[in-house]
Amino acid sequence: MKLSPLKYKNYTWPVNPRTYSLRFEKNTAVHHYPYTNINEVDDTGMRPREVSGEGEFIGEGAYEEFKKLASIFYNNGPGPLIHPIWQIQQAIFNRLEVAQEPTPDYVKYSFSFIEHFPEVKVQEKKQVASSNTAPKTQQKTTTKTHTVKKGDTMWAIAKRNKMNLKDLIAKNPQIKNPNLIYPGQKINL
Repeated sequence: MKLSPLKYKNYTWPVNPRTYSLRFEKNTAVHHYPYTNINEVDDTGMRPREVSGEGEFIGEGAYEEFKKLASIFYNNGPGPLIHPIWQIQQAIFNRLEVAQEPTPDYVKYSFSFIEHFPEVKVQEKKQVASSNTAPKTQQKTTTKTHTVKKGDTMWAIAKRNKMNLKDLIAKNPQIKNPNLIYPGQKINL
């Protein structure tokens, strides 16, 4: 099976890296109670995913190709990461390492990207209370929503809005499977 090439911003790998890994990690807080053997661990949410790997540039112009990759590394700010296996919308190129002394025709390197969540503009949806329960002057309540875009996940939406995933799922009982959301769906925040 031939995979599509790895791309970041305007750079496309001429040959995909030899290895890839995708790291999921949670933020946790460990509380130890003095003079006891009791430890308590709190789950404080997900960290951004990390894509890392190793690769080689081999043959004529290998070192020149590595320099092109390095110039992308030095270009600040997030950019689109098109991975042949995993879907990451925006990422920051946070590590590029040469594994041994490069030569003009051979460079062995490793890299990593950290998923980036740009701030999301939240639409405000005004809802009017039912006339059965509202007093004579109608009260307006404001509910924040997010419109799902391609690549969104419930976890990513919760993270961007500084929410706990469980709370986001609870606010959206209309979503039967939180692992399956579609572009255009409205998510209550």
